[in-house]
Amino acid sequence: MATLVERLGYPSDARLLIITCENLGCAHATNVGAYDVLRAGIGTSASLMVPCPWAREAAADYRGEDVGVNLTLNAPFERYRWGPITLAPSLLDGDGGFPRTANDLWDHADTEEVRRECRAQIERAILWGFDVNHLGSHLDALNARPEFFDVYLELATEFNLPLRLQSGQNESVYGFPFRSRAQEHGVLSPDRVLRPRTAEALEQALAEIEPGVTELVVNPGIETPELRAAHPGWGGWVAQHDLLVKAVSIPKLLDRTGVTRIGYGALRAAQTAGGP
Repeated sequence: MATLVERLGYPSDARLLIITCENLGCAHATNVGAYDVLRAGIGTSASLMVPCPWAREAAADYRGEDVGVNLTLNAPFERYRWGPITLAPSLLDGDGGFPRTANDLWDHADTEEVRRECRAQIERAILWGFDVNHLGSHLDALNARPEFFDVYLELATEFNLPLRLQSGQNESVYGFPFRSRAQEHGVLSPDRVLRPRTAEALEQALAEIEPGVTELVVNPGIETPELRAAHPGWGGWVAQHDLLVKAVSIPKLLDRTGVTRIGYGALRAAQTAGGP
């Protein structure tokens, strides 16, 4: 079988990099941050959180960028809340929003309501005008449990979209072969996913990209009173934004390491084409 990079038309030892701006739609600050990074030519993809309060603004500012849907079934912040667009009872916590943790979701969610909610999120993004080209899972809630992964994989197959999946070593942690199952259904995924939490970790990760397809998930945001009030880790998001948009070292670093940046659109095209 051809490797993923070979299916994408590159030599087997190529180092391909997707830089995905997560949290599009989460807040005005993250909308500005994500589009800044994409339009600066550094980021190559973004993940939209449809149920979040600022998702409609993200849609209004969309200019055809590489965007997928980060299927969202949690609202992890203490004071900043959002909930299911289908108003599904099993997806609500005592505050009237999504559960804050994946464990709480897994304890109470009805899988049919999960399926209906996730499909509605994809369909709403399409209705808003997004050319949706991949699916992710907020807090990895759909990837880490087999009954929820069934929904994740079903929707990827139905809409013929690649998935963000954790790296293969997590199969032993999660207890089921999610990558093998995705491959059996012809669903593509980057070889590995990295989530640097600080600007320093991000810069190091960019310098150490391995052969294959790596997805680097970043969280750029601009400093606003709303973001400071909503998220205790706002400083890390602002630092990532500033590094990716303002630092002259990042383009030079990527050129020096010989990494080729691609978007999820390349994976969708290869998946749609099919074949080994």
